[in-house]
Amino acid sequence: MTSNNGPPGALAMPDWQAERPLTAAELNLEQGYFLQRARRHLRLVHGWGVICGLNVVPVAGSGGWEFLVCPGYGVGPCGDELLLNRQLGFNLRDFLWTRPLDADSEQAWVQLEVGEIPSGYEAAGAAGCGCGCGCGCGCDDSLQASLLYDEPRVTIAWSQPPTFVAGNTLCSGGPLACPVCPESCALTLGSIALPHG
Repeated sequence: MTSNNGPPGALAMPDWQAERPLTAAELNLEQGYFLQRARRHLRLVHGWGVICGLNVVPVAGSGGWEFLVCPGYGVGPCGDELLLNRQLGFNLRDFLWTRPLDADSEQAWVQLEVGEIPSGYEAAGAAGCGCGCGCGCGCDDSLQASLLYDEPRVTIAWSQPPTFVAGNTLCSGGPLACPVCPESCALTLGSIALPHG
């Protein structure tokens, strides 16, 4: 496979040809192509933010340290779908080590992002072995991920992240402003005042 020589920002996809070998790199390239198109559609056509739910609520009796993110749906700043179909708990103390020493705010911004978690495994033969005999020679002992699934996770920002502000509207007659991807693809859900002490 050769490098992409297209225009800047263009998405590359494989040019499937009869009797050409099907490689993992080409399948990943095609998957990335369609994923980026879907992200671009969500971000540019619909914008980003919380669509429904995703409320952050304190856990009673936790002293202001434990919280729940309620089920809901949102679109992240980079166009990632964020579907949370169950409550997601977190403890703010777990994130204190990430707070900059010179932080001047007593607030934390709760964010949600999506990560990939392995959910299935298959044998990964040792490099150069390839015998696949199952004889205990060591070539079938290691495992590699074979299936991944999206797993929403909470992150904390210690300074106020940017929020999506629509530029023009369809009724204004001018072209719509394209939302810019911020540095982080995490979706901000709200802010929390740090408990005293």
